[in-house]
Amino acid sequence: MDKVSLGRKIKEARLIKGLTQAQLAELVSLHEKHISRIESGKYMPTLDNIVKIFKTLDIEFKMSNLDINTPVENNVVKTELLKFINNSPENELEFYLTLLKQAQKGLIKYKSSIMGN
Repeated sequence: MDKVSLGRKIKEARLIKGLTQAQLAELVSLHEKHISRIESGKYMPTLDNIVKIFKTLDIEFKMSNLDINTPVENNVVKTELLKFINNSPENELEFYLTLLKQAQKGLIKYKSSIMGN
């Protein structure tokens, strides 16, 4: 389930329960702005927070529908990177991507200097 679909599902269930974002945030120990960003599809909550929100809103929890924060090819680094990406706002992602591209260029230069090119 992508973060936009998840956000819609959470918002719909919250409204059915008659809760405000502030009330839901208090019940699940998150900040109201975080709930807003989750519902708008800007943030992907951690699996722990999804479970808390789903339990609070009586949303049926099916692990098969959630492919977030699960190990990627049993690779801890990739899994951690995906968690980081899922929980970062768009403007921060652009910054991180720029940093990674610069780091990659530096690594290529470093490797070529070691190889004697």
